[in-house]
Amino acid sequence: MKITNVTPMVLGTPWRNLLFVKVETDEGLVGVGEARPLGRTDAVIGYLKQAVPRYILGADPFEVERLTHRMYIEDYGRAGEIVMTGLAVIEIACWDIMGKALGQPVYRLLGGAVHDRIKAYANGWYTVERTPDDFYAAARKVVDFGYQGLKFDPFGAGFYEMSRAEKNKAISLVEAVRDAVGDDVEILIEMHGRFNPPTAVELAKDLAQFKPSWYEEP
Repeated sequence: MKITNVTPMVLGTPWRNLLFVKVETDEGLVGVGEARPLGRTDAVIGYLKQAVPRYILGADPFEVERLTHRMYIEDYGRAGEIVMTGLAVIEIACWDIMGKALGQPVYRLLGGAVHDRIKAYANGWYTVERTPDDFYAAARKVVDFGYQGLKFDPFGAGFYEMSRAEKNKAISLVEAVRDAVGDDVEILIEMHGRFNPPTAVELAKDLAQFKPSWYEEP
């Protein structure tokens, strides 16, 4: 089996672009890979335009280690975010092809099931005004859908450091969500890796009273 064609497809959303890549083979099987290159969609597509004829066309999707090794190493440079995103969408598509060729879900090819059920949490639900009342109402809707966990970023445009007024506003939003969902629903704080260590530690201490289950990328 050989890869014969690669087609990038971009879908826009209010927050970010979603990049899908369709990988076709000479046996008629098609795999799909997916990534979210935040602000770098055109750069990833540009990389793929160069990588497809050089590395991907003619490759066997079952030899995914060989293919990704070539994409990672053979440019004689250090693979950064652009290369790794391009590599990821191709690798995902190859696993999709392997699963279809073997008639098996990919999780079986990766070692099989570990759990029969996993918890799901809601994300992206807080595209409302950054006020306690709006966050309260939005959180209530999520719980009414049956979710037992909510992830959200209460920090607005905060970056690296935040003023005390900005911190207090973020705290008020988390308090509103906790009041809305009660003590039995998990709240998960997304920080998007944008604060310096002292600010991240201070925010974590300030928010500890609301018992978040985790702080993601402080």
